Amino acid sequence: MNNFRNIIVCFLILGLYTVVGQETKSYKIHSHNDYLQHAPFWDAYDHGLNSIEVDVYLKKGVLYATHSEADIVKEHTIENLYLQPLQKAFSRQLGAQQDIQLLVDIKSEAYSTLIEIITVLQKYPDLIQNPAISIVISGNRPKTEDYTNYPDFIKFDYQNLDSKPNAEAWEKVAMISLNFKKFSHWNGEGRLTVEDLHKVRNTVEKAHSFGKPFRFWGTPDSKTAWKAFIELGVDYINTDKPAMASSFIYSLKD
Repeated sequence: MNNFRNIIVCFLILGLYTVVGQETKSYKIHSHNDYLQHAPFWDAYDHGLNSIEVDVYLKKGVLYATHSEADIVKEHTIENLYLQPLQKAFSRQLGAQQDIQLLVDIKSEAYSTLIEIITVLQKYPDLIQNPAISIVISGNRPKTEDYTNYPDFIKFDYQNLDSKPNAEAWEKVAMISLNFKKFSHWNGEGRLTVEDLHKVRNTVEKAHSFGKPFRFWGTPDSKTAWKAFIELGVDYINTDKPAMASSFIYSLKD
């Protein structure tokens, strides 16, 4: 009888560890092209997202939140849409105060734009000194050998699985991102083909062997796709629907 009771207790403990493991899953949701949302930053932040992307274009000393010069809206700057709201959220203790990765996707010339990004960020010491906030540079980036020339609060999005930079430059890499369409044209309905599933799974495993979090961009944006990417071990789930994605993904454990 005692042996039977001990077996039951062991199963209960194993079950508890399984539940805890599910609740502490490391995947996060990435708000792709967040500046196009009706409420940039706030929609993603209020729904608990941990990664937010903003395209930036430098024109006459101003960092506009836009994909191109032709799409510039005068008041849509990185400061107005992101840095000031981010500072307000943390200084006034609004929301959940979750960790935030601001992925800054540079659309203008890399070096001059990054210099201006650093200059602007230095006006917000509470942000760049906050361990809960990370700034990651994507899009047009400096050469990898130049990564170490930038301040500690600047990290980079690496987009290559063929090679790694030297150890010092690799320390400046925050994550790896690749275009999903290079591996599959799946539309997010039904299932991946067997061939595509192998390609995608092998890509994720190779990225993880590099020791950095991984994200696909250009992904299908559906419940089926989000669940598939989670099961494949993708660390940042890419979406243009932050509210819908968070509602679905954060309820999966239930």
